Amino acid sequence: MTNVPFPTLRVVPLDQCLLHEETDGVRVERLAARLAADGLLRNPPILGRHDGVESLIVLDGATRVTALRSMGMPHVVAQVVDYDDALIQLHAWTHVLAGMSIDALTESLASDSELAPWPCAAGAVSDVLARHEALAYLAVGDGRCLALGRSTNIAERAAALRRLFGAYAGRATIARVPPAEWPARIDAQGARVAVVYPTHTKAEIVSLAQAGAVLPAGITRHIIPGRALRINAPIDRAPLAEKQAWLDDWLREHSAGHGVRYYAEPTFLFDE
Repeated sequence: MTNVPFPTLRVVPLDQCLLHEETDGVRVERLAARLAADGLLRNPPILGRHDGVESLIVLDGATRVTALRSMGMPHVVAQVVDYDDALIQLHAWTHVLAGMSIDALTESLASDSELAPWPCAAGAVSDVLARHEALAYLAVGDGRCLALGRSTNIAERAAALRRLFGAYAGRATIARVPPAEWPARIDAQGARVAVVYPTHTKAEIVSLAQAGAVLPAGITRHIIPGRALRINAPIDRAPLAEKQAWLDDWLREHSAGHGVRYYAEPTFLFDE
């Protein structure tokens, strides 16, 4: 048995979904074409309920939500979770870049005073980020470490981080890795650059979503127990009540027929 609650699935108006991160227009267009061809939403986005906030925050699935909006769909089948639940954890991704040197990256940031680099001892950078004394930092395998910018208010930090991401997006190959793994991914020749982002708090994510001040894509990582996958919900413009009735019937049928399987083990997927 497990203490992970059965997932709450709801049909939610898309205008109630607040993004906290950017989306990639190319990925959105590609996904919208696939959704239109399939007519199915396989995996529901995850939306977070927060005390005192009427709208729901998109914790995972910003591309899916944006693609459905671009298709003119009014609703989405989503998994709704309590964002204040301590079981839901918020971490950060580090971007490891190949094909762009640290010198080329800092040169592209030279005209941006809010992202001005300054030397920082490798052993101190985590504390610097935690105290919001820098916006992010860059590291390479030859020991060089550069902090970027100084802390401002949260909306200005988000805008500066989007500009940082824009300085290398499309110019470098990006691998997203947990912060503890980036030292093993860079090399002594400096051919790979780690862009280390801060870990935000849930309160900061809520504030950003409410203000419409999104972070770059792929720097927040929510760990959510009990994700619902392979719902295969039809994509259509049926009224919300009709779609919710379909979803309720679908859940009853699958639960009664033992059509739901819970995996407690951490899993590696090789066909994503």
